[in-house]
Amino acid sequence: MRIAIIGAGFSGMLAAYMLEKKGVDVTIYEKQEHIGGHCRTIVNRDIYIELGTVFSFAQHIKELLIELDVEYTESFTYRNFLDESFSKVEHIPRDNVAALMEELKKLDYILKAYFPSVNDINYGYIPKELMVPLYDFLKINKLDTISEVVAPHLSSFGFGSIHNIQAYYAFNIFNMETIYSFIHGNKLLFINKGMSEVISKLSQNISDIRYSIEVKNIETLGSKVKVETEYGFDIYDKAFITTKLPKDVIKDDLYNQLMNKIDTNPYITCAYEVDNKNIVTTYYKANLGQKGKIQFFHTFKQNNKNILVAYAYGYVNKDLVNSITHDIIKSGIGVKHLITAKQWYIFPHLKEKNLTQSFYKDILERQKMSNICLIGSLVSKPVISNLYASIKQFIW
Repeated sequence: MRIAIIGAGFSGMLAAYMLEKKGVDVTIYEKQEHIGGHCRTIVNRDIYIELGTVFSFAQHIKELLIELDVEYTESFTYRNFLDESFSKVEHIPRDNVAALMEELKKLDYILKAYFPSVNDINYGYIPKELMVPLYDFLKINKLDTISEVVAPHLSSFGFGSIHNIQAYYAFNIFNMETIYSFIHGNKLLFINKGMSEVISKLSQNISDIRYSIEVKNIETLGSKVKVETEYGFDIYDKAFITTKLPKDVIKDDLYNQLMNKIDTNPYITCAYEVDNKNIVTTYYKANLGQKGKIQFFHTFKQNNKNILVAYAYGYVNKDLVNSITHDIIKSGIGVKHLITAKQWYIFPHLKEKNLTQSFYKDILERQKMSNICLIGSLVSKPVISNLYASIKQFIW
């Protein structure tokens, strides 16, 4: 059997690795000159700086890291929150803690009705009540304190403002287990030499990766799939697609409908070397979900170097980078210099006007009959540990 995989991000590389373990002949097509997608690490001497995926909760992913012999660390992460004056504030007022605990019980009860199976790792049928923005859903159910708790994390990790992201997506990404993990400050899992090491280890076991080769056409020919680039074409038994493709590349009405409607969030990371040693992950509460505003930063400290990586919605340009730098300095941090600014397009999703209750269910049903399939963050929540579980379930 021959299988083509479109996109060499984490999902595509993992799928290829698992398929080759089963003896399947796999070809990966990647339009960039590098592989890994959001798993991007830069190295300055002995310090590893994550520009994309930073950490994971331990669930699922440890199994892969042990198999690949990748060293990781589990550690607590301390967090600060700043207001519009760059002064430290509490995540939520202490007087609201009791209300929060009651609201969490209520939310847990509500969500069990909407998500009866906690084992579902891919998107599926969407209850109508969850198609509204998360803010509206929480307001309707009088869960205002939870709104304060969840907003910084959703916004800062690139999923957008709680006024825009639909409740269905939000509760897939931040389910009760994840919410409690952040509240309790559970340990997070970090790759010692960066997420790029995971991609490197996967690539060492994949025989056919085609770099800077953009796919122009995918169509079924009887029981086969034709994958065409500007340099020619190949015929495969199946094609697995992991990334958003331009309009009309896929000759399948349902899949093409998804590609036409899907949105991503433009998001940038700016890495700096800074003077301060005792800084921790910091969220800018006044900026949550706003375009052109710093959302949060985290830090890497090794070998007497202190690196700060800041995140914001928007497109890399001089004015936005300068604005981010200005706000970091206003926060009392001494910036030595900018290391890099990187553009990302993250969180494939459908906006409220394009989303229907059965959309993902229809996609999953099509997968059972078609030799063209969508996998990874196109049909599953874009969290590394969940993507691992989703790809593993699909392949095995």
